[in-house]
Amino acid sequence: MTHSISFCSLKGGAGKTTVALNSAYSFGRRGARTLLVDLDPQGAIGLSLDGVGGRPGLHACLRDDSPPLSGVVSTRMRELHLLPVGDVPVLDVDAFAVELREKDIVRRILAASQGDYDVVLFDTPAGIGGATRLALECTDNAIVVAQTEPLALRSLPRLLELMARLRDAGNACTLLGVVGTMTSFRDPVLLASLEEVWALYQNEVFDTSIPRDPIFLQASRAGVPLGLLSRRPPAVAAVFDKLVAEIEERLGVEEGGADDGPIRLVD
Repeated sequence: MTHSISFCSLKGGAGKTTVALNSAYSFGRRGARTLLVDLDPQGAIGLSLDGVGGRPGLHACLRDDSPPLSGVVSTRMRELHLLPVGDVPVLDVDAFAVELREKDIVRRILAASQGDYDVVLFDTPAGIGGATRLALECTDNAIVVAQTEPLALRSLPRLLELMARLRDAGNACTLLGVVGTMTSFRDPVLLASLEEVWALYQNEVFDTSIPRDPIFLQASRAGVPLGLLSRRPPAVAAVFDKLVAEIEERLGVEEGGADDGPIRLVD
């Protein structure tokens, strides 16, 4: 079974792409065959990864009527593949969102992924229209990324309302959880905002939150996931392994399997 997840946020700058990218890397590290798809015409995934930004990607697939996965990029991690958006001219951004829907590209990506991937992740543009709404209409699950600051929390109910209305209209997408970003237990305002998220949404909030840390800027500048920033990854990279473990639990993914089990350290 292939699980599909949309990463979305109402407000830009919440760290949605950072969460989607590093979660995809952690899914791959844990052995899940993973495809990360960029639906944002700004090409945030391509901008975040060295060697990806110049690839043709999804926009070229639409333009040339190519198969939906023809723009997939393999990585050095066998389990992780990427489908960047490619170069979307600034004057074509609105037309791009329309074309995504007209060509039913999200459903076609999901149909083509069956059997080849265990999980397909979609990084969507900020907001509730265009490609974001399309992804929410087509995927099974959504993860809402919310910066733990007052304005972002005030806007969160609008995104959750959209999901509820889409479910009422017959769409299957369910809220997998809310993940707080840019948290700090030393900043009283940020801590109060995180506590407000926990109080308002309770079990819908992941136990794992993403802290505010300058190391994210270093990884972005280097064009790599946090786990590949150095041979000894920074400590904060481990939060994404923890987050993905929570995601897998909520998806009902069984730990281990018939051919899995404890691994002896010494033969």
